[in-house]
Amino acid sequence: MSNSLDQRELESLESSEGADVMRNGIHILTATILVVAILMSVRMSLTAAAFNLVFLSVFAALYFVGSFYMDRMSYVLKLVWLTALTVVWIVDILVAPAGIYLLFVLFFFYLRVLGMVWGVIAVIFGTAVSVGIQFPQGLTFGGVMGPVVSALVTVAIFYAFDRLHAINMERAALIRELMETRQQLAETERAAGVAGERQRIAHEIHDTLAQGLSSIQMLLHAANRDLDPNGGAGNVDKARERIDLARHTAADNLQEARAMIAALQPVALSQTSLVGALERMSEGFAAAGELDIEVESDGTVHQLPMKLEAVLLRIAQGAVGNVAKHANATRARITVTYEDKGVRVDVVDNGDGFDLAAVQSRPAGLGHIGLAAMKRRAEEVGGEVVIESTPGHGTAVSVSVPLTTSAH
Repeated sequence: MSNSLDQRELESLESSEGADVMRNGIHILTATILVVAILMSVRMSLTAAAFNLVFLSVFAALYFVGSFYMDRMSYVLKLVWLTALTVVWIVDILVAPAGIYLLFVLFFFYLRVLGMVWGVIAVIFGTAVSVGIQFPQGLTFGGVMGPVVSALVTVAIFYAFDRLHAINMERAALIRELMETRQQLAETERAAGVAGERQRIAHEIHDTLAQGLSSIQMLLHAANRDLDPNGGAGNVDKARERIDLARHTAADNLQEARAMIAALQPVALSQTSLVGALERMSEGFAAAGELDIEVESDGTVHQLPMKLEAVLLRIAQGAVGNVAKHANATRARITVTYEDKGVRVDVVDNGDGFDLAAVQSRPAGLGHIGLAAMKRRAEEVGGEVVIESTPGHGTAVSVSVPLTTSAH
């Protein structure tokens, strides 16, 4: 909004400056002609000189007063003022022929007040009057060409100023539109950034807090079963182990929440390597889901950029969380493969599997936000996620990221 206001002020200023240039030029021209006409009075008789000075004074008074208040006068009042100037001019040239040069001034006001069409008609009228008034003394070539050339020059000058003013106004309007478009684009980009950040936070919460809470819930359900009165002392010990693991998972979730708030890297990665973080993560899911999860590496293990490790950890965490909650699997394996050009993490289970096409065809939302989050995370670092699953034959999730990406 402020940009639009500033541009309107600039447009108004430029318009005012153009009008001031023309107005000042006409003022100088009028003053010069009035001085010349007054000086011509010395060659007249006393009576004619007196009348000439009176009419020139009236013309000067009308001109300067009208010029000063012109912007505040109504159109009708401008016509009255312009008519009065014309009448005084005609009367003056009947007394002193030198007053004919004031027609040049009238030409500008005809065009300015009446516009190009009616202004040109008024210019033609004034030219005809200046030529016709010479009939009693006899027409001369100079007497005809002077007013005609003056009319043509005035119309040409006014037309040039008018076109320059129009071009200047169009340019100002274009600049204003460009500034408004730039402001709209900035607002659109800001809204897109907010939406993207919201989606990123939603994925972050889903892959950390939601997964952790789900694991805690499963552990507590399992502990509740172990505390069945018919279970015996051994089941009580097992329940305590599950409750302890739930406490540790809750502590990890609390650290994750604090790290998320502080915009820090994942807590697991700040304390250990990617493989170590995967092992720690898998322990909680293995106990909660009562399945065996193996973590292994292939290739030379080396430190990765923090962003790549965070993406791989989050995607693996989401995949293992799905195994523990939905797959009814007994075994799962996480493999980290280090290659020269990239790193790949595979999560494979022997669970029930699912119809991948059917799941992906569901509307975006809670039904498959985990799968969408995995793919989006991988795309952010130039990687990709491949999911293979067949009902009754388990699921394989593979995520690969290149090392050439600027992921620091």
